[in-house]
Amino acid sequence: MASIISTLKKSIKNWWLFLLVGILFIAIGGYTFSRPLASYLALSLLFGWLIFITGVLRTTFAISNRKALEGWGWTLATGILDMVLGFILFFHPDLSMLVLAFVVGFYVLLAGAGLITYAIDLRAYGIKGWGWLIVGGVLVGLFGLLVIFNPLIGAITLVGWTGFAFIVAGVFHCLLAFQARKVKRRIAEMGKD
Repeated sequence: MASIISTLKKSIKNWWLFLLVGILFIAIGGYTFSRPLASYLALSLLFGWLIFITGVLRTTFAISNRKALEGWGWTLATGILDMVLGFILFFHPDLSMLVLAFVVGFYVLLAGAGLITYAIDLRAYGIKGWGWLIVGGVLVGLFGLLVIFNPLIGAITLVGWTGFAFIVAGVFHCLLAFQARKVKRRIAEMGKD
């Protein structure tokens, strides 16, 4: 029994990282509302830059592992494609601004799915309040779907939706952090028995 408790104690450490993510999301959401045009342009430029960096990293990985990986050529090709695409998007922010709505929509949709997954995990630990994370995950996911399926609405209101989604995701990540802390405390109490 003691080894199970010690294993569980190790599995729920750093719960506060979700709190930091939540606070960061709330701050990003607030900034996005306070500077809408600058935020959208910055998001577009960052998007192009990140794709370029991803391409550099993939290309480096492919070349450095060419003898160990059978299909390293595909990794190299996608890395080069990412670099070209990132370069184009970075130096053509107008194009990047059009594509950004879809990318943010998918990111927000995945963030909502992540919250639902965490809620199911918390339910398995018997933590109360996990249902609120499901609600939050569904709301965040719906915001993502709105942007994905209505790109014009997404392009026009992306800053507002992005800011709001970051704030909602931030609040629910903070809630997740406090729920994870409860799990850690409950496990610690079990270890005392």
